[in-house]
Amino acid sequence: MDVHVVSKLDNRQHATIQVSAPTDPLKPSSVRVRTALIGLTSNNLTYAMGGAFLGWWDAYPLPEGCEAPYDNQTWGIVPAWGFATVLETAIPMISAGTTIYGLWPTSSCPVDLELVPTVPGGNWQEVSPHRQKLASFYNRYTVVNIKGQSLEDMAWDAVVYPTWGAGYILSEYVFSPDPSTRPGIHPLGAAGGNWSPADADLSKAIFISLAASTKTARGAAYNLFRRPAGSGPLAMMEITSSPGPLEEAAKNMAPVFPTKSLHYEDIPHCAEWLSSIHPSPERIIIADFGGRDGALDTLVKTYQEATELHSAKVTVIAVGNQQKIYTIPEIMAMQASHASIKVQMNTSGVQEAALKIREPKAYFDELHERWNEWLESREVAAPDLRLVWGNAIAGANGVEGGWDALCQGKVKPEEALVYRVE
Repeated sequence: MDVHVVSKLDNRQHATIQVSAPTDPLKPSSVRVRTALIGLTSNNLTYAMGGAFLGWWDAYPLPEGCEAPYDNQTWGIVPAWGFATVLETAIPMISAGTTIYGLWPTSSCPVDLELVPTVPGGNWQEVSPHRQKLASFYNRYTVVNIKGQSLEDMAWDAVVYPTWGAGYILSEYVFSPDPSTRPGIHPLGAAGGNWSPADADLSKAIFISLAASTKTARGAAYNLFRRPAGSGPLAMMEITSSPGPLEEAAKNMAPVFPTKSLHYEDIPHCAEWLSSIHPSPERIIIADFGGRDGALDTLVKTYQEATELHSAKVTVIAVGNQQKIYTIPEIMAMQASHASIKVQMNTSGVQEAALKIREPKAYFDELHERWNEWLESREVAAPDLRLVWGNAIAGANGVEGGWDALCQGKVKPEEALVYRVE
C-alpha cells in the first residue's frame, strides 16, 4: 500500500512509502475506507503550511510500521478532497461498497473513521479523539449515490467543488445579497466578532479579485455575476496571469455591473478604469485569493495614490495563498502586511455560523443547486478550465508528481489535477 508523506519541516521534501493494510477489528461506530478519487490544488499546500496550527496533520496520522526515516512525527500526510469507498463497516446505516465524499489521505492504504450522524440526513461527523483540533468543515463526510453520475462530474466534485464552495460562501454569506433579511457573516465566522450590515453590503463597493484565475476566485466571480440588480458590486476587476478566459466568462454571463480583467503587470493602471466607471465609490473590497508576490502591495499603493479614490474605505479579505512553499519569514511578512485593513477568511467558520442561522438542509440544498448549475454551464462560466488526470500515489503521473508541480508553482490556472487511486 502506498502512502504519500511530506516533511513538516520543509514541505518541498516528500516521498511515497510502503505500508501494510490495517488488520485490527473495527471499533464501534466506525467504517474502514479506501481513497478512490481525489484532487490536488494550492489549498493542499496551505494544509501543509498550517497543518500544525490548524490540525490538518492530525486528520490522518502516519500508520504504524513506517520505514526510516519516515517513522517519526517530522513527517505527515497531507489530506485531499474527494471520494472513498467503504470496505468494512460497523455502522448499520452505511454498507460496504458505499461511496463517501470528504477529506481523505493521499494514500492507497485503508483508514478508519469514527462517525456519528449529523444533519441533514446522509451527513456524518468524524469524532475520533485525534481529530478534535480540526474544524468541523473538514470533519464532515457525506454518503453519496454515484449511480448515474459520470466519472468526470465526480472529478469536478473532487478538485473544484471544495474551493469553488468557498467562493460561493464569500458571495452569499460574507457579502449577503440582502443584508436586511440575511445578515452577513464575518469572514472568520463567530470568532471574528461583529460584521455589520454596512460591512456585508456590496451595493456601494468596487470588488477586486486578486489571483482571479484560482478556483476559489472563479467560484466567487460566478456567484457575484448572478447577484440581483442593486445588490452590488458597482464594478468588478479581476487581476490574473491569464485575463483572456476570464474576460470571456464575464462576457458569457453578462452581469449587471461592469467588469474588467487585467494582467498583474497592469495593476499600476487599474485605478484609471475604476475611476472612469465610478469616480467616488464608498468602498473598495480586495479579495486576495493568492496573488503573486508584491501584487497586493502594488494594488494598495495604486489606490492610495489615486486622488479620485481617496475617500473610499479599503478592506482586504485574505482568502488564499500563492501556489508556492512559503518560508517562515515570508509567512510572518504576509501576516503583518496591511494588517490594519486586512480581514482573514475562514470558510469553516463562516459555514458554521451560516448553519446556525439557516436550516441545514436548506443551506446545503442551495449550495448544491448552485454548484450543479455551474457544472451544467461550466464551459460558459470557465471556458479554459480542464481536468488533468493522474493515476495512483507514486510517480510522475501520481500524487507525487502533482505535489512537485504545486511546490514549484507549475500548475497552470486552467489545470485541475485529479487522481484515481489504485
